[in-house]
Amino acid sequence: MEKNNLYIGILSGTSMDSIDCGIFQFRKNNFSLISFSENEYPLSIKKQIIDDQESIRKHYKNSPLNAELAIEYSKIINNLLKKENIKNSDIKAIGMHGQTISHGENNGKNFSIQIGCPLTISNQTEIKVIAEFRQDDIQNGGSGAPLAPLFHEYLFRNSKIERVIVNIGGISNISCLSHGDKNLIGFDSGPGNTLIDAWMSNRFNMNYDEDGKIAAKGSSNHELIKIFLEDRYFKLKYPKSTSTEYFSYEWILKNINKSKLNLNDNDILSTLTNLTAVSIVQSIDKYSKDCKEIYICGGGANNNSIMKNIEDEAKRIISNQIIVKTTGDLNFHPKTIEAGLFAWLAMSKINNTKLDYRNVTGSNMPAELGKIYSRLNLK
Repeated sequence: MEKNNLYIGILSGTSMDSIDCGIFQFRKNNFSLISFSENEYPLSIKKQIIDDQESIRKHYKNSPLNAELAIEYSKIINNLLKKENIKNSDIKAIGMHGQTISHGENNGKNFSIQIGCPLTISNQTEIKVIAEFRQDDIQNGGSGAPLAPLFHEYLFRNSKIERVIVNIGGISNISCLSHGDKNLIGFDSGPGNTLIDAWMSNRFNMNYDEDGKIAAKGSSNHELIKIFLEDRYFKLKYPKSTSTEYFSYEWILKNINKSKLNLNDNDILSTLTNLTAVSIVQSIDKYSKDCKEIYICGGGANNNSIMKNIEDEAKRIISNQIIVKTTGDLNFHPKTIEAGLFAWLAMSKINNTKLDYRNVTGSNMPAELGKIYSRLNLK
């Protein structure tokens, strides 16, 4: 393997179920995964974030968790490089997202807060680190999310077929990739795994619904789905973004109380799972009516109930001929896409590439995203 144009992407999602790290190679019109690791999230850090989230949100710049998480990231990066016999000096840059603590809008101003000190990672790995992509987008008039659609376009746009890429993490975001000369459209469609995970945690004392097995035991309630979909977020036009703070356990309870329905826990879980699918498909139908293919990535691709519901809804609402698969069918494992995104963002910054997020985050103009952090002796 030629060890040139190598970049690393590393992140941890809002569910804090793992830290994902990948080494990627960028060549002209070619992107490839060299190696990937999915690493257990440190329980001590996860517990502190859950227990003290409000305090961390207010004082995140001075939180010791910045260094603690950065050291964990650094160990993961160094271990992956050692495993692949790649020198740290062979890596051009690391794209680092960090751990989101809070994201949203306050008094009309967008904000996004992540922890994980990029300078610590650069010191520990002796590699340049690019970070604060969301903050730069916000400074450019955007909402800071979603960032995935431009990367989806880079990887998956097809000149002959209109397709949609759906990333299902805590929140779902969709990328409408036109086959013609229409502009890319991307936005957060609504909840992904967040409401499912919240219900599992509070009602079943489990972190998530493995493979969607428990949801499959219940029945989705049409009346409750209708009440969920009355939420103002689903009526907003793009560009738009949301957060796991908005779609929370309290959000579920509020809407169940409004419905006055008496449903068992399995049926509510099934309904929440179907809400993810319905909100995704309705968004696609609204903005990509000629869509022929839907490809799913992110953790939600592992939930068989979500996948089945998306396919059923897409065939019912959009077209009986529509194809619903995971990005694995396009030769990119669903779990690796987001790490690839941050490697791509780092590569774009190093190459001084201006990215056009106007139809995605609502930013004012194309702009370079990310700040470079490096040890003084790094060139």
